[in-house]
Amino acid sequence: MKTTVLRSKFRPLILLLAMLVIMVSFVGNPIETRKLTAETNHSTLLFSVPISNGITRITGKFNEYTIDLDYVDADFTKSVLSATVKVNSIDTGISGRDEHLRSPDFFNAEVYPEISFRSNRIEKTEDGYVAIGNFSMHGVNRELELPFVITGVDGDNTIGISSRLTIDRTIYGVGNDFKHSAIENFISNKIDVEIDFWTKKRKTPKKE
Repeated sequence: MKTTVLRSKFRPLILLLAMLVIMVSFVGNPIETRKLTAETNHSTLLFSVPISNGITRITGKFNEYTIDLDYVDADFTKSVLSATVKVNSIDTGISGRDEHLRSPDFFNAEVYPEISFRSNRIEKTEDGYVAIGNFSMHGVNRELELPFVITGVDGDNTIGISSRLTIDRTIYGVGNDFKHSAIENFISNKIDVEIDFWTKKRKTPKKE
């Protein structure tokens, strides 16, 4: 009789403990997300384009940009890679040419001040990884595959990343109407892009 009473008394407690065990088994380990960003003092965002029907090539870079990595569970396939580039920071070493590239003939920086990318997913490949996401340039949004490799890891927050890709500028309407005064097909449609950076811990924005 006493045993039956005790069982009835402690039954709610037993059920509660059982529920807690089930909940913990479903929750598992908490997700760890490292908020990282490119350390721009030791990073580069370069481009190059053949000109004059491939006789030579000009190079340039963007000096102002942010590249962020939400590194989830130390697994790139769970992570998010995003970038924003300031078009006005374009630098080919010749100020007149840079002003022309910022003009409506090309990037139209006043209307489209930024180039951006944000991954929707990251997949493992034979050579490294590919980030697949939304790329926006000159008012055109398209899906872009951004291949990259890991060049090194140092501690929890420093990860070296390198990417090489080619972009068709005409898809985004950059310089489509530009005509050289003497040379046909003066600027190649294909732009080669080189991105190299390493990360550091991202600062938490200060609350106002």
